Amino acid sequence: MFDRTSRIIKDSGRLSFEHVPEKLIHREGQMRQLEMLFRPMAVDGVPCTALLSGGVGTGKTATAKRFCEDTARHCAKAGGAIDHIMVNCRVRSAEYGVLLHLVRHFDKGFPDRGFSAAEMLRSFRTHVEKGARPMIVVLDEADMLLKSGSRDLVYQLMRMNEELRNASVSMMLIAQRPVAELLDEASMSTFRRANNVRFERYTAAELAGIIEARAQEALHPGTLGDDEVALLAEIAAQYGDARFAIELIERSASIAETGDAGRITADDIRSANAMIYSDVSENKLRDLDLNRKLTLLAIARALKSDPYVSMTAAKKTYGIVCEEYGQTARKHTQFWTYVQDMERAGILSTEVRNEPDGGRVTHISVPNIPPRELAKKLEYLLETPQSADEQVW
Repeated sequence: MFDRTSRIIKDSGRLSFEHVPEKLIHREGQMRQLEMLFRPMAVDGVPCTALLSGGVGTGKTATAKRFCEDTARHCAKAGGAIDHIMVNCRVRSAEYGVLLHLVRHFDKGFPDRGFSAAEMLRSFRTHVEKGARPMIVVLDEADMLLKSGSRDLVYQLMRMNEELRNASVSMMLIAQRPVAELLDEASMSTFRRANNVRFERYTAAELAGIIEARAQEALHPGTLGDDEVALLAEIAAQYGDARFAIELIERSASIAETGDAGRITADDIRSANAMIYSDVSENKLRDLDLNRKLTLLAIARALKSDPYVSMTAAKKTYGIVCEEYGQTARKHTQFWTYVQDMERAGILSTEVRNEPDGGRVTHISVPNIPPRELAKKLEYLLETPQSADEQVW
């Protein structure tokens, strides 16, 4: 049943959110900031801190993992050693759960009942001291922990350094928003506002680089073309979210496996996006006036299964569509206005490209729904009698 060889996906594990590539794309600046902040720990074992903040899918967790693993590798080569623990505070949002995870890093069989928070904290300190090496504790989704009233735990973990002789505990807090206001004054004095490492949303160009790199790891060569990479990046850029981009690759590849093309097509990507999230609802299409419906139908037909269509090709098809429905085709300027209106509505997008002859041509795409499905919806709406208040602009 599961012995059929995949034609598209080479290694599905590389499309997991848990997979951290050896080299992170477009997070080199944040890695350098962390290197600067944690240099005292790597060189002299001095405890350090950092606050990592940014939106969902901006690479905070992946950067923290990659930094900890790279730092451990570097220190081992230099003759030292460090240890690190990552705790997901969305899963363990209470102080007791976090402490249990910390202790079980050293003692897998530590019972989940019968010990107080203070006893588990002492057990953790004892293990760290025995390890005789710097320890980095990473609290991911730290705002979930702090909002639950567990602010004192952060302070207690940092204060532990006053009692440690052969080891130290450094900390990273990861959250979508800066957590300074959630920390108490004592903890904040340890972390310092200057230790904040900010993660901005990825741009379309950055996402394209991430998609290409992940495709090289996860997909068979030749199964994802440049235009399809651009379409994936364009869709994901709406949110600046690398996780969304990776999920979109995985869904698109799975859909492509059932097709005959032997590669990921633009329609596979649009179908995957529609499965995950689509802005193109029937109500939004129904609200378009007649000329905009005709314009969008022309674009959908001109696209066929391609990622993009030129403005010239779309305008040519528009003339044919208008003739089919007994309407007068509008001039180029008005057609362009319709396109811009629907771009603002989130139905389509445009991109100006440089041509080999030196000219510049506008290309149109419909990222959120396969053109064939869009055409079917529009044809149905156009064949449905118009309401009395529908206007033709």
